Amino acid sequence: MTDPAQAESLLELRDVHASIGVSHILQGVTLDVPAGDVTVIIGRNGVGKTTTLRAVLGLVDRTGAIRYAGERVDGLETSRIARRGIAYVPEDRDVFADLTVAENLALAERKGSAHHYDLVFDLFPELRTRSRQLAGTLSGGQQQMVSLARGLLNDNPLMLIDEPTKGLAPKVVAEVVAVLEQVKGRSTVLMVEQNIAAARRLADHVVIMAEGRVVAQHAPDVLEDDATVRAALGVGISAAGGR
Repeated sequence: MTDPAQAESLLELRDVHASIGVSHILQGVTLDVPAGDVTVIIGRNGVGKTTTLRAVLGLVDRTGAIRYAGERVDGLETSRIARRGIAYVPEDRDVFADLTVAENLALAERKGSAHHYDLVFDLFPELRTRSRQLAGTLSGGQQQMVSLARGLLNDNPLMLIDEPTKGLAPKVVAEVVAVLEQVKGRSTVLMVEQNIAAARRLADHVVIMAEGRVVAQHAPDVLEDDATVRAALGVGISAAGGR
């Protein structure tokens, strides 16, 4: 873990505002994501956690400065941003239900990158055995494996991961967290995760959001402070949140 005050940041957001329809969701987000580490965003429902990830990729209307690897990307189209090596694992998984597992992975292949099928199948051996199965017939946990596998398939310096344990059975949560622990350091990660037990295992840095802004950045030991966590989430420490 690096000190964010001293580390080189791979991703920087400065005064980022974003709207969805008439709703002004992000209201001046400023955030640094240190290279090589896992930064976890927590906060109550509706404070802009998911929108922050989507703003990086230009999936929502936004203003402000977003720098990736030292260069402004906020003026680029989403496809051009992604081709620079930013993977997105959305909270709703977004698998192509009518395509097989193998076809879902093939669509994720990025030109100019190595394709790490051995890594993916080592991490998720079930995907190898189900490679010809339609993704829409998989369980929620298996679909999450496909979604994560797509992000790990290429050489992606940055991964944006949105609530990877949301809605999963405890056994599957443990499997997903174990995989993410194994690949720590392979990419820089900006993650939304409301499962505090999972966040404790994964986070190098913790960002707390409220009312569309970053209100605090902490070392991971803040997650051991139940009062701070309850205040950040507005609920008990085992809660699962939303957007």
